[in-house]
Amino acid sequence: MKKLWNGFIWLFVLSGFPLLVWAGFGLASETYAFWRYGTEKVARVVALDHTSRAPKGGTTFYYLIEIDGHRFVKDFRVRLPEGGEVAVLSLPEDPNNVVIGTSKSTAFEIFSYSIGGKVWAVLVLAMFCFMIWAGPKALVAWIKARREIIAG
Repeated sequence: MKKLWNGFIWLFVLSGFPLLVWAGFGLASETYAFWRYGTEKVARVVALDHTSRAPKGGTTFYYLIEIDGHRFVKDFRVRLPEGGEVAVLSLPEDPNNVVIGTSKSTAFEIFSYSIGGKVWAVLVLAMFCFMIWAGPKALVAWIKARREIIAG
């Protein structure tokens, strides 16, 4: 039974690396798309639709916003001024996909608004940098010791 459990842990760790790479690539490509191709627009914040709270993940605010006469509900990780206007970047191929920012925003600013603030953005970037540094070393160590790990 221990051999099966150790094999399951081995599989779980190996599948974690591609999942982290996929998550990092998704965050980076979305941020790059907004930074490079985003069109600056003004969104009028009509009303707060609802909020969603995660025990350890912060709060997500869902606002009814209006851009160019089109209304839709969009989630944001930061609080917006109800009844006010906010500069957003919109992707030309998906006008409902918006993020807070202007045409002069840096990629880090866009990323931090997507994540929920500068502190969260720094933590996420630090985690991915650590994984880039430690991941290959850990993977090589696991591959070298796989027989001992599975045999338990």
